[in-house]
Amino acid sequence: MDTVVKGRVWKYGDDVNTDVIFPGKYTYTVNDPQEMGEHAMEDIDPEFAAKVQPGDVIIAGKNFGCGSSREQAAVCLKVKGVGAVIASSYSRIYFRNGVNTGLPLVTSNKVQELFESGDEIEIDFEAGVIRGKGQEIAFPPFSDFVFGIMNAGGLIPYTRKRLGIEG
Repeated sequence: MDTVVKGRVWKYGDDVNTDVIFPGKYTYTVNDPQEMGEHAMEDIDPEFAAKVQPGDVIIAGKNFGCGSSREQAAVCLKVKGVGAVIASSYSRIYFRNGVNTGLPLVTSNKVQELFESGDEIEIDFEAGVIRGKGQEIAFPPFSDFVFGIMNAGGLIPYTRKRLGIEG
């Protein structure tokens, strides 16, 4: 994980559920992570997958990732290069899936009013600061454990590294 992410904002509202992050109709037919990425946000923003760039950041309101527990909803954003998701709150299972896949999920109640889609944003994970539009907004830092998982690229690579297993 890069310690600093810079990109454009993709802004959505409250209660963005897993069915619009990764459409349920692909749950049992799409197994390749890269192909999952091609369907990211398809039901809420049909242009997202084609236009998102590595480092871009999703900003949303409360309860991001509500709905089903499908891991693909975190995987599809990670493989598209989303630098982070910033939301007021997350569903518990989505938050865990984000950590497990190495997708940085930042909690903040202040960015939703400041940023709009297309704005430039920077997140410094080590400093715990979001920058943009001439402002700096602090956010709760990741624990050392979560930071370790993020740096490894997710829970499975982290565990393999800790166990000394290649692959």
